Amino acid sequence: MQTPNLDYINNLVDVDRSFVLEITTLLKEEFPKDMKLFYERLQENNLLKIASSIHKIKYKFGLLGLDDDLIIATKFEKEIKKGNKDLLVKFESTLLKIDRYLKNDMVC
Repeated sequence: MQTPNLDYINNLVDVDRSFVLEITTLLKEEFPKDMKLFYERLQENNLLKIASSIHKIKYKFGLLGLDDDLIIATKFEKEIKKGNKDLLVKFESTLLKIDRYLKNDMVC
């Protein structure tokens, strides 16, 4: 199981602290909104809108070094359009892992 981290972001910007802070601030602001919208769309059972939410969220997985979870999210995005929710639990687990990391564990 992968753990969220800032390695990708740090390598991307050559550890430019101000830019890392900008990105992490943006993640902390946007991720909860994206997650809330995903759950609203899930409640509505609008498969195309759910897929759209997954698409927007999954790139944050990559930014936080969760490459395996990004692969699962990409599969889930395709499968949800067919009505297949088999990967929902794994996707939700990643959402909660990131949410917890952004709220409690992230150190810039």
